[in-house]
Amino acid sequence: MRFNKLASLLVASLSLSVAVAQTTPLSDYFKGSNGKPPKLQAPAAEEIPQWLKDSRKLNDMLGSDAKVRIENPKVVHKVSKVFAGLDAFVVEGTEFSDDHPDGKQQLYFFYSDAAQEYLFVGMAIDMKRGRDVSMDLERYLRGQLAESPAKALRPEEMHSIDMPGGKTNAPPLTFVVDLGPQAGRDSFLNVVQMHRSLMASGDNPRTVKFIMVTNAKNELSGAAMAIAYGSHAMSGDGIARLVEFARAGEKTAWLQPRKLGNDAGTKQMLGTGIFKLDTNSTQALLAKLDTLPLIYIGSGGKTSNVPVPLSAPEWKKLLTSK
Repeated sequence: MRFNKLASLLVASLSLSVAVAQTTPLSDYFKGSNGKPPKLQAPAAEEIPQWLKDSRKLNDMLGSDAKVRIENPKVVHKVSKVFAGLDAFVVEGTEFSDDHPDGKQQLYFFYSDAAQEYLFVGMAIDMKRGRDVSMDLERYLRGQLAESPAKALRPEEMHSIDMPGGKTNAPPLTFVVDLGPQAGRDSFLNVVQMHRSLMASGDNPRTVKFIMVTNAKNELSGAAMAIAYGSHAMSGDGIARLVEFARAGEKTAWLQPRKLGNDAGTKQMLGTGIFKLDTNSTQALLAKLDTLPLIYIGSGGKTSNVPVPLSAPEWKKLLTSK
């Protein structure tokens, strides 16, 4: 799936005079000297900064939370000169905390100058291109290292339009989908209809968080999803917008060229929502996502990918289970 230059594609196709972000191909950051993404490889021992070999120092760099400790850190990959002349180091360690008392394997990302006089942690903003390149790189590397794209994706870091559930303490269900293909629209409508039916019958389904992504091949669906994000932020009717588009497609009233070209409110919604859609789609690109929809259960850092139900009874069980 390709998610590059989403904003410029939408503006060109819809002829809207609205200011949106111009994205730069993310591959620019990940090309080696041969024009291809650099290979991930474990560096020789002498290439590893000393601070990355020490659990105590690693804990100091990652925070002062006394309830979290990291053990057995090791540098598993190095990517040379990823940006601004800095080398990226991927550290794998076992994190122990209240959430993970038995330990959980985690990845941490650090950057160093060639002389290893300085070690950097945190954001690196490309001011000219307007990107947090450190976040892009980390997502890219997680995609390279993950067992599957679904596990590389971090839905908790993506923008959603939520459909509130009933009286339940069950964690939310996250549904990642592209409304460009007809199959995506159908699957979205099926989930919405099932959720509404369960709410009406008093079965108290869990909240569903819809995350929209686009491959930028269908500009109209990209515009519809962006407008839904903007409309939800302004008036809370994002689900209704998505449902209307999923049913009517290109005949959707507020997507007609005359409406788009003359309605200031629609332009504002598009301008607001395009950034959220672009952020989501960038994540999907970096995770090498190639299959949709995807479903996750959980919230915060405790989300897990689950199989898509194949029948109405399976959907009911998933939405209403505690």
